[in-house]
Formats: sequence, C-alpha cells, structure tokens
Amino acid sequence: MNILLINYEYPPIGGGAATATAAIAGHLASLGHAVTVLTSRFHDLTGEVREGNVRVVRCPAIRKSPDRSGLLEMLSFLVSAGLRLGSLIRRQRIGAAIVFFSFPCGPLGLWGWMRGNVPYVISLRGGDVPGNEAALDFLHGLLAPLRRFIFQRSIAVIANSPGLKDMSERADPFPVQVIPNGVDTDYFHPPVTRDEAADRPFAFLFVGRFQIAKNLFYLFDHIASLKRSGAGPFVLHLVGAGPQNDELRRHAKNGGIADCLVWHGWVDKIRLREIYWSADCLVNPSLCEGMPNVVLEAMACGLPVIASRVPGNDAVVRHGETGWLFDLEKPDALRTALREMMADRGRASEMGEKGRTWVVDDFSWRKAAQAYADLFSGSVPRSTAEEIAPRQGRVSRRPEPFSGGHVCRG
Repeated sequence: MNILLINYEYPPIGGGAATATAAIAGHLASLGHAVTVLTSRFHDLTGEVREGNVRVVRCPAIRKSPDRSGLLEMLSFLVSAGLRLGSLIRRQRIGAAIVFFSFPCGPLGLWGWMRGNVPYVISLRGGDVPGNEAALDFLHGLLAPLRRFIFQRSIAVIANSPGLKDMSERADPFPVQVIPNGVDTDYFHPPVTRDEAADRPFAFLFVGRFQIAKNLFYLFDHIASLKRSGAGPFVLHLVGAGPQNDELRRHAKNGGIADCLVWHGWVDKIRLREIYWSADCLVNPSLCEGMPNVVLEAMACGLPVIASRVPGNDAVVRHGETGWLFDLEKPDALRTALREMMADRGRASEMGEKGRTWVVDDFSWRKAAQAYADLFSGSVPRSTAEEIAPRQGRVSRRPEPFSGGHVCRG
C-alpha cells in the first residue's frame, strides 16, 4: 500500500507528535508499505529526500522555531501543503493517508479525499482535542463544524490514550479508537551501571517544551518548597526550550533555586539518552497530555516517573508501581512525591525496573504502525499493544555525568 503521513512537524523539528510520525512511518516501511511524509520546510531542510525507506517531502512554511509553531505558521503549511497535495497523490499513487492533528492538518485529509478519493485517518495528539488546553477553547468552538465534517468523512478517528479518546467523544459525536504511542526500547534502555553513591545529589529531570501546558512555574515553586524543607542534596535538569524560557529563568532566580537547576537546551537523541541514564527520576507536571513520548522513553531507560494525574500520564504511569501520580489540585502533592522519591533510592530503582518491563511488554511502535495499516484493510486495531519483548540491549560504557550547574541543598 502507498501510504501518506501528513504532519506539519517532523524530526528534527517538533515534539512528541513529530517523533510518533517518524516512528510510525519507519515501521510502516519495514512492514512493506511505500511511505511518504508531507511536512514543513525549515531552514536548510527543504525539498524531497529519502530518509531510510521513507520519502520525506518538505513544502514551504514560515516556521521560525524548531520547537514550536504559531497559528500563522501552521496556516502557511496548510496552504502550501494543500497546493502540493493533489500532484503528490497522483505521482506517488497514494492509496491511504494518516493525518496527524485534527488541526492544522485535518483539512488536508479532507482535501485529499475530495481531490483523489484517498481514504484518511485522523490521529489526535492532544492540543487538537477540545477541552485539553483551555487557551484553545474559543478556537475549537469556532472550528467545530469543520472538524466534525472532517471526522465524518474519515474512515477512523484515533487517539493515543483512553483519556484523550473520552475527551474527544465528549466534544464531538464520533467514536474514537485507541492506538497508543510506542517507544524504541532497543535504543532507549537502562545503562550498564548507575552511580548508586548515597551522598550523590538526587537528579530530577524534566524534558519538554517550555510552554504553559507543561506547568513549569508550578514545578519551580515546588522545587523551591523542597529546598526550604531541608530534603537533602538534589538538582533539577531541564532539557528543552520554548516561549517561557526567559520568564522561567527569572522565576528561578527570584525563587532562590537558580543554583538547583541545570539548563541543557534542546539536545540530540544521543545526548538525551545519556541524560536519561544519569538521572534518577523524570518529573512531568503537565496540565494536559496526549500520551507523552518523553515518559515512555524515560521508563524504557529505567527511570521512575513523577507525573500529574491527567489523561495521558495516567495511561502510562502506574501509581505506586512505576512512579507517583499526583493531583494538581492538592497544594503539597508534588512536593510530597519529590521527597518520597528522594528518601528511598532503592524503591525508586525498583519502580524504574518495573517501568522498563511495562513499556517493553505493552508499548511498541511496530504494533502501532500495524494497527494504523489494519484500518485501511478493514481490520479493527487493538487499543493496547501486545508486542513480544524486544532485545534488551546494553552498552559497555558508563554514562557521562551531568556537567554544569550546582547541587541544591535543602
């Protein structure tokens, strides 16, 4: 089958949905399909190239940043991709399309169906679902008639978590199926050894965009409270960037925790894995999620996770087994979870081991790709993956320690 994947973000630009698009594209190709991805141009990433067995077509867009895109930038991709879509369908003989995000990309699925009678699936990712991000409620309301028409003409609407499915079905009268995200457990795996020294500062880690939905000011306030409580030596490492970067740095300084933080910026995949290896725990305090790839990657690397109890997080973190889920409404819940994780490193390590087993057994990109392909052949996808545990690769060298920053002593 000749399958087209449409996403305005694709590595090395974008976040979790871009990672998912690349993983699904690669596994569809390995399953024998001819795969094309239609995405945005960015700086010197232009034109049409082959990346492994996947054809990547980048069309003009006015995107300025690798980690985020505004409404006007999304609209520029929608127009540019729409102008190119018809000829791409004919030239590549596209027989099916997977469209990531109801908006901005959903209209392209509808356009492909109208121009070339190409059946399409809508893959919901989080912020494109009404009710997931309050700041977008007005826009979702305005676009509701078009979104529902797009859903009506699709062969299926897919969410990557049960929580997102429920949210979409409350907003729109269309059934939603679940195909969970996966994780490359061959690449993301625990290190050979971790530094188990009892006097070593406990290393918390956040990975993601510095934006409202990630709730970093809330995290910083609880880090400040943890410092004041005298919990012991710890450090918080931050991987990412975004529109709140400058404000967050000022907030950290004013809150007296600048010496507790290490800012890494965006890092490549190799360095990210090394940072996972050197951390003790991932923290994800998001206000909303689809299904967080970062959490799956951290768990695959053997890290316990502290995460907000919101749809998406609660689909991948087992409270008390692979980490802690905390209620955002409870004032001290996050600080308590941070303290408990620090207080018992042995239990933290056990949680990390259970998390690794959980993702190996239940989350596979290959299963996700097959489930999407089955939609076009009339098969019904399963809501959970059943991948046989892949090889648990190991490395022979010890992970590089974190560099820079200071240790925070409560």
